[in-house]
Amino acid sequence: MKVSEYLFSEYKDLTTKYVAASQRLRELLPRFTALNQSGEVPSSTSSKNLIQELDKIEDDLEDAAYKVRCIKHTLVSLL
Repeated sequence: MKVSEYLFSEYKDLTTKYVAASQRLRELLPRFTALNQSGEVPSSTSSKNLIQELDKIEDDLEDAAYKVRCIKHTLVSLL
């Protein structure tokens, strides 16, 4: 695989992970808005669900950050 193909592939994976995390964040907005408007502490079930969703988002963001580091490392190695 050429370096340019590798960079494109990594960038494509990066954007896919970032878009997935962004979409999940948007999907959680109504739930956090409802929590804020209710003024109540979330139930344990609701908290567990939010934690699971946030874990998925965190994983996607960590994967995206890893892809950024890979791209940067490859570009630096070309200098």
